[in-house]
Amino acid sequence: MGDLDETQAIDQVIDRLAQRFPSLEREHIAAVVEDEHGKLDEGRVRDFVPVLVEKAAKRRLKKEAKESLAPVGQPEALAPLPDGDLDPMEVEQARREGQGSHLFSGLLGSSGENER
Repeated sequence: MGDLDETQAIDQVIDRLAQRFPSLEREHIAAVVEDEHGKLDEGRVRDFVPVLVEKAAKRRLKKEAKESLAPVGQPEALAPLPDGDLDPMEVEQARREGQGSHLFSGLLGSSGENER
């Protein structure tokens, strides 16, 4: 992968993550992506760098969004997440609606908020 191709791919990663995390500032997302990209500067094989950067940045941004209880957008309605994680939007929606289904009960804690 050439430098120009990698730069374009990293820009596309920023675009995708900005759509997925609309409540976070684009500049913050770009900073996280650049930080993760910088961690891979020493690698010789560059073909998978954008994929690795996107996965690491998404993990960090999900954690930040979860900690701040900021809504996380799903780019495609009802599309499963590729990494097999629960969709944070579903968890947040269940918490807000007070639907303490068995699927989410472990994630929401035992505050009694969702118990009937």
